[in-house]
Amino acid sequence: MSIPNILTILRILLIPLFVMAYSYNEFTLAAVLFILASVTDLLDGFLARATGQITRLGALLDPLADKLLLLSAFGLLFYRGIVPLWILITVLSKDVVVVSGWMIRYFLTRSSSAPPSLLGKGATLGQVIAITAILTAHLLAPVKAAAHPLLIAATILTALSMLDYLYRGLRELEKRTNSA
Repeated sequence: MSIPNILTILRILLIPLFVMAYSYNEFTLAAVLFILASVTDLLDGFLARATGQITRLGALLDPLADKLLLLSAFGLLFYRGIVPLWILITVLSKDVVVVSGWMIRYFLTRSSSAPPSLLGKGATLGQVIAITAILTAHLLAPVKAAAHPLLIAATILTALSMLDYLYRGLRELEKRTNSA
């Protein structure tokens, strides 16, 4: 088992701890756990590329871990009335588009390769930053003031990313049907 894959599994294991901490109003602990999980995302990708340890398992688990972490956070924040429903729906819709597109591509091509777009990576980073700001807003007043604008910016990036994935997927599907 490679170190990047261990970090990804660690991120998955941190998710229920984060959810429990937040659910029991341990907001500082929840913020620390969320940040720690987010840092493992940066580290696993960097280490996998730097050491040539990119594996099929990592390629499947890493995006799954990201989606589980972010959807858990958005779901908790929605439940507490911090994030409005339309933002939760936008984030969830993007993930449905990405996963559905991956499944369609896999069934048509038997290829599990689905490179993320720069816009998709930006949306994920924006979501992580916005959630971190919301989770740490109780600690620092300037962060509290920035949390809402960061959340809106992340949501816009997420919507643009969803449209980009949809557009690229439909273009690829059109190419395949025209060449068949």
